[in-house]
Amino acid sequence: MKRRISSILAALIIASLFAACEPENNEDIPNEIPSAVQTPVETKDEPSVSSDKEDTSLEELPSSVDLMDYNGKNYVTPVKRQAFGDCWSFGICAAAESSYLYENDLGVPTGEVNNNVNFSERYLSWYVYHNITEEDVLFGKVRSSQVGEGYTLGVSEERNPNVAFNMGGASLSGFIMFASGFGPVDETIEVNGEYPYAYSDKNIVNIEDFEDYSQSGDWSIPLNAQYRNAPVSVLLRNGNILPSPASRDAEGNYKYNEEAVIAIKSEIANGRAVAVTALAPGRMNYDNWAAYTTADERNHVVTIVGYDDNYPKENFAKTDSDGEIFPDSVPPTDGAFIIKDSYGESGGFDRKGSYYISYHDHTFMDPISFEFDAIDAVKYTNLNYDQYDLLFVGWCAYTDYDNETKMANVFDAEEDEYLTQITYRTKMTNTAVHYEIYKDLKDDSPDSGVLLEEGDNSHSFGGSHKIDLKDVYELKKGEKYSVVLTMTYTTDDGKSTYTDVVPYATNAVPYGSSREDEVKANGVVNKGESFLLNGGEWKDLVEIKGNYCKTAFDQHKQKHLPDEFMAKDEEGIAIDNYPIKAILIPASVYNATENK
Repeated sequence: MKRRISSILAALIIASLFAACEPENNEDIPNEIPSAVQTPVETKDEPSVSSDKEDTSLEELPSSVDLMDYNGKNYVTPVKRQAFGDCWSFGICAAAESSYLYENDLGVPTGEVNNNVNFSERYLSWYVYHNITEEDVLFGKVRSSQVGEGYTLGVSEERNPNVAFNMGGASLSGFIMFASGFGPVDETIEVNGEYPYAYSDKNIVNIEDFEDYSQSGDWSIPLNAQYRNAPVSVLLRNGNILPSPASRDAEGNYKYNEEAVIAIKSEIANGRAVAVTALAPGRMNYDNWAAYTTADERNHVVTIVGYDDNYPKENFAKTDSDGEIFPDSVPPTDGAFIIKDSYGESGGFDRKGSYYISYHDHTFMDPISFEFDAIDAVKYTNLNYDQYDLLFVGWCAYTDYDNETKMANVFDAEEDEYLTQITYRTKMTNTAVHYEIYKDLKDDSPDSGVLLEEGDNSHSFGGSHKIDLKDVYELKKGEKYSVVLTMTYTTDDGKSTYTDVVPYATNAVPYGSSREDEVKANGVVNKGESFLLNGGEWKDLVEIKGNYCKTAFDQHKQKHLPDEFMAKDEEGIAIDNYPIKAILIPASVYNATENK
């Protein structure tokens, strides 16, 4: 049963992040703030993402929502415990789990443990940082032309086979992978008599047996198509990056964004938990398990599973040994989000690991939520994905154009199949997208063939969007076809401009390592795959790749990332193909199903 409260979303440019944090080892209430491997840093130019639902008024939102007790049901899985610095994958999976449970009415009675799904953080952390190998090539999802794309850990992994789990993570990686047909993957999946996706070196069922977790040993997963292409029945519809409550003004000073708080509350009221960056665990009042931090730093990812507009601001107060309240330890107003963390179930106001963070917390940035197709709406799961953008840790660069501009990917059908959906990423707020689908291409121009379909969509914010086509289109093996997009957005001054989107990544250094351990990012862009129309002429992305490298480098310098993730020059920038995908059903599967 699907229930929905329409979202209120506000346009705000926000940032992607890299966060890595060590697991907390205290079983009881901690006396100090846990240490962290690396502070994530705000990047100013990554925009918000919406879920494109009807607007509603603020008055329609409940004053409080708790997904652990929503209309008598619990839609939150148990708090897990990370063994590495991969809090980002825990935040992503926790948000995805709750959204999936609510979307499919898989809640359990309030107070009971909900184990109806358990998405694998290990799968996400591992494959985000491992490039496509020849053994990974999968007919219908990973083309041989993309071998080598992604990150190569090199000497870093030779020294430590588990370095991928301590790399830190990009908040965008979740929906980039999910939109590509990889994940989310349940930990209970068995491959060759093993459970390779379980977050444990011994396949421990009870995740609270933390003493049996160890960063020693080899946590790797085989790099081949059988393991990378784990069975997936959970299909992403939209990846939503919401506006940040802790925004920044032109001088970089903290500014409270009430509209962002409303956007997050709306997602929660729609049953979608939200992954967000914070400080671990910030300035915490452990009597009330309530955190309010005014520091300008972030090193952790947590999951919002509820909110309470009436939570007293006084509960955040911190006092010194004389009982005097510390300055700036009380937020301006009442109101708090309910947080699910990845430090285990000890502690918390419910003794299950839950705590509060004020709406006004200065570290609260980069919220992400997920929307999945409902189980009863998914007819096919064995799908083909025609795609070239498999650089899963990827920011987006963009260019504004005054004249008509189009992006396109050209594919050739690898087997007889039926085209049913397309997926694309937008970057800027208030983006309108006109799509065109062509087949029987006559030359290198993506729009030189027969027009199968065109349509229009609008997106309040950037992100990953899956579009159902109006019809199902048969393609024969070897037949060329194209997906052409025209993107325009409205600037703050009301001007409409054309834009493009190109993913990129940079070489990186694992946290705590030196430059000799640099991890290489590689984007594989081949002739005849991606095209840009500007000035009335189609150009192959291969021909203009250098221009994009310069654009990406110039924009990346504004992100103020730590040295580990800053490109030294344009050579450290890896450009990927346009993030345009086609989703298809193999003819054998389609015909067998439709002819029943």
